Amino acid sequence: MARVRLLIADSSPSIRQLIIDLTQESCDIVSVVSDGKSAVEATEAAKPNIVVLGMSLSDASGFEIARRLQHTQCQPRIILVSLHESKDLVRAAFAFGASGYVFTSRLLDDLPAAVEKVCRGEVFEPLI
Repeated sequence: MARVRLLIADSSPSIRQLIIDLTQESCDIVSVVSDGKSAVEATEAAKPNIVVLGMSLSDASGFEIARRLQHTQCQPRIILVSLHESKDLVRAAFAFGASGYVFTSRLLDDLPAAVEKVCRGEVFEPLI
């Protein structure tokens, strides 16, 4: 089975690095960006299978970028990463096209499982 092509988009350098550390052994990281515009451009250029997307980017919300990524040619699966632990936001994330939602506080425990489930075409929903 081919390795997952992963794009990381988050405004926080420390969160980007943590996501890299958690995924680099199981995925090919094709791009790491810090804003929404770059996330869309990099997705169109690198054609990742999965985009790990922060909710609060400097130029747009994660919801807005998730919706835009659904209209790119490769239509990647999206895992949203957020500080906000709210059932309403989790539901909204799926409505905007996300396949997974991971709380920043649970990245170490949940991100590897989320990537694995989303790769299989399943949904990863956090326990609240």
